[in-house]
Amino acid sequence: MGIVQKLTARLAAEFAVFEPSYRALAVSVALVLAAASTYSAWDFATRTAWNEARLRFDFRTSQIEKAIHARMADYEQVLRGAVGTIAAPHAGVGQEWRSYVRQSAIDQRFPAIRGVGYVSRTVSGQTDSTHGTNSAAAAYVSVTYVEPSGRVAPRPRGVDPLSDQTGRAALEQARDTGMPVVSGRVAFDPDSNGDPQAGVLMFIPIHRVGMDLTTVADRQTAIDGYVYAVLRLSDLMHGILGEASDVRLQILDGPPWRVGEGLYDSASASTSAPRPSAFRTNVVLPVAGREWTLQVQSLPSMEATIDRRTPRIIAAAAAVISALVLSIIWSLATLRTRAAKLAQVMTKELRESRERLGLAIEGSNQALFDWDVRTGKVTLSEQWTRITGTAPGVATVGELTALVHPEDLPHVMKQTRNLLRDRLPFYQVEHRVRTVAGDWRWISSRAKVVERDTDGRAVRVAGTNLDITERMEIDRLKKEFIATVSHELRTPLTAVVGALGLLKREAEGKLPGTAAVFLGMAKQNSDRLVLLINDILDIEKIELGSIRLRMAPVAVAGLLERAITLNAPYARQFEVRLELQQPLPDVTVAGDEDRLLQVMTNLVSNAAKFSPAGSAVVVSSALQSHALRISVTDRGPGIPDEFRARIFQKFAQADSGDTRQKGGTGLGLAICKAIIEKLGGSIGYDCPPGGGTTFYFDLPLRT
Repeated sequence: MGIVQKLTARLAAEFAVFEPSYRALAVSVALVLAAASTYSAWDFATRTAWNEARLRFDFRTSQIEKAIHARMADYEQVLRGAVGTIAAPHAGVGQEWRSYVRQSAIDQRFPAIRGVGYVSRTVSGQTDSTHGTNSAAAAYVSVTYVEPSGRVAPRPRGVDPLSDQTGRAALEQARDTGMPVVSGRVAFDPDSNGDPQAGVLMFIPIHRVGMDLTTVADRQTAIDGYVYAVLRLSDLMHGILGEASDVRLQILDGPPWRVGEGLYDSASASTSAPRPSAFRTNVVLPVAGREWTLQVQSLPSMEATIDRRTPRIIAAAAAVISALVLSIIWSLATLRTRAAKLAQVMTKELRESRERLGLAIEGSNQALFDWDVRTGKVTLSEQWTRITGTAPGVATVGELTALVHPEDLPHVMKQTRNLLRDRLPFYQVEHRVRTVAGDWRWISSRAKVVERDTDGRAVRVAGTNLDITERMEIDRLKKEFIATVSHELRTPLTAVVGALGLLKREAEGKLPGTAAVFLGMAKQNSDRLVLLINDILDIEKIELGSIRLRMAPVAVAGLLERAITLNAPYARQFEVRLELQQPLPDVTVAGDEDRLLQVMTNLVSNAAKFSPAGSAVVVSSALQSHALRISVTDRGPGIPDEFRARIFQKFAQADSGDTRQKGGTGLGLAICKAIIEKLGGSIGYDCPPGGGTTFYFDLPLRT
């Protein structure tokens, strides 16, 4: 035996001695890694489930906070309307007061308001023994009117709402600040069931007209009385939380670092000892000169929605995979003769298995697919079967393409080609697919090229498909709901606007100053509300495809002349003149004349609003290749750079002060774009440096 052979044999014998130790070490390391991977997968899924539950809890808390804030704003508006009734200088205030309260239907619309009262200011000639002040400087109050007078309701303990220090402190704060103020906790007499009740008082001061209100002393001198409401918080929160709630709500008087008395607790008096909650939070809510602390904590009904099943499934799956990995490592460690070759094969399979496991964890409820571009074979996960009802396993690209809705197929093919040619970083398309049952399901498909050959050609594409049918249906129902609500609002609102307009014309110059201002505000705001509802109806009809266009030949010259005539009075309000550039092309286009006038009115009114006084808005038209271009040009400040990308989006408005002052719904340009595109045209704008803007739209010529 040669020296080389002897040395090789000796090294092999020595290595065989240490082989069991190496094998045990390898298995131990693999076991630790498997346990760590299993725990990481379980921990990730658990934290995800709890984070989702926390988001639901935070959203619920935000809903409650906004609902309370909105309801208190409604109560303030009720009192401001009462202020207008009291402030009108005419006889018969008591009758007007009762008429206002009853016509407002407060007992039906605002059940938390247990009474609305008017408090007049009187001055006594005696010394106030309670406060130790001279009566010449001290203002005393007395309850003059309280409505509803016949309503069975709990009342504050004492002679009147101002008999205790809590009510008087709030009243004095309202007097000194001139703003609405909510009092601290006021105890009510028990209701018919003997349950103790609690609530607050809301005050709005009434100052004499024409008095200076600059300083606190001025406001104290000018005080004429107060309007107040008695609010029972249990009724308020019953309308917000409903019969059964998934959270416990406590309302405390004051901020969290200085809370006072409890104002409300949704837990009944019979509730057992406090239980630990999964989620709890404190929210500071400013309410009319005061701060409330909302303490919200989850109840078992909410905590029952936490997904505890998925983490267990993931942990079990990871444990099974880890056990398989351990068995493979053990096999590799014990089979020396095939160790090298088998290690390479199993390493690749292990890497692919872990990649798919990672995708499955990240895309819960998503169907995975793996596309071999060279063979055209696509490997699909079981979730794809749940979406379409087709057999799981492997399908061809042609078979999957045949499932795509014909209207969506061109876009799908275009995006796929762009992905394969490296024109897109990833593929993302929402489209419809046909199921085995013959109906259509919406899916959101995302994919990415994960492997290319040396020439840059795509070899392998991986991605996910998510069933979004329910989300698309919810979006459709939401749009239909908005349109229905807008219809239900527009009919009564039209009658209100007509009545306000008639009242304003009949009472012109006859009403006192305050009443005339309120009437003008009501008419102006109702007109704006009608405009907003009409715009919402138009945009929703267009998006739902329910808008009907009366297509007919439209003479361009007549259309533009009519638009100038209709909008000239509006432009004169801004001291702007409208000019129609001549000569006009003698052409006709196919379209809906009323809708085209609507587009022109939007563009011309916008140009007039943003043009400087004394300037002109120019309306013109010109022939393009196979199309007609109609333009509206102004000499305004132009469009801010940060606003240009979203100028045709719904509810889009520039954030500049001038734009906010001009008003508008933010829907006009979105409606224009939708109408023009519905007519087969396009819309755009030019905004050169130095100011001035030209909005234009192109329509195909009538053949």
